[in-house]
Amino acid sequence: MTIYKKTAVAALLFTIFYTFTFLPCTASQSYNEEYLSGNLKYSNLNSAKIRQEAERDFHLYFCTSDASQKDKYLRSAMNKFFILTQINPSDIGAFIKLGKIYDEKNISELAKNCFYKALNMNKNTPLANFYFGDYYYKRNDYKKALYYYKIAYNNGAERTYDFNLRLATIYEKLADLSNAKKFYEISYTMKADNKIAMKIQSLDELHYDKSDYYHNIREYKK
Repeated sequence: MTIYKKTAVAALLFTIFYTFTFLPCTASQSYNEEYLSGNLKYSNLNSAKIRQEAERDFHLYFCTSDASQKDKYLRSAMNKFFILTQINPSDIGAFIKLGKIYDEKNISELAKNCFYKALNMNKNTPLANFYFGDYYYKRNDYKKALYYYKIAYNNGAERTYDFNLRLATIYEKLADLSNAKKFYEISYTMKADNKIAMKIQSLDELHYDKSDYYHNIREYKK
């Protein structure tokens, strides 16, 4: 065997070993063994059943408070959503959920990679943008978080109390007090919380709408 062939074989073996041993997005061990033996083809799997199980485990992860159970559910969901991306590389929903799982596990680069893949398929997908907003919000990058949240908000994301409150908080952190008040008020109409009422009152007491800064910003936006 020539040196070139030996090198190629070694590279192939390393790739297989790395893919099924180290990458956190690999399928479960039983699937891996079948795949390597040639007995399993992802295209032959029941994607509907796998998706149902993946969604169930994903939901259970967020519902349970037991740490060991949470890890179990998250790993199971991760394996199954990964398999779905192998069955269908255009499965935008699987990439979105996989991105969220990697974010929960704080595997930043893989999370971003999955979100970008989903957004390359459809840049206005509400859930992908919402989860990507969450990704940046948790890392205190409020400008990027707001960018993705606004796309989600404007493209059909559920406009819940928590979502509006999150937007209000971000705008306040970015010193956009006019929009902060707007979203605090929307939040208050959904849930008459005294803390929100006090927040709105405290913003009013700043009289920011009478400042030169406020009027300059309004002129700039025209």
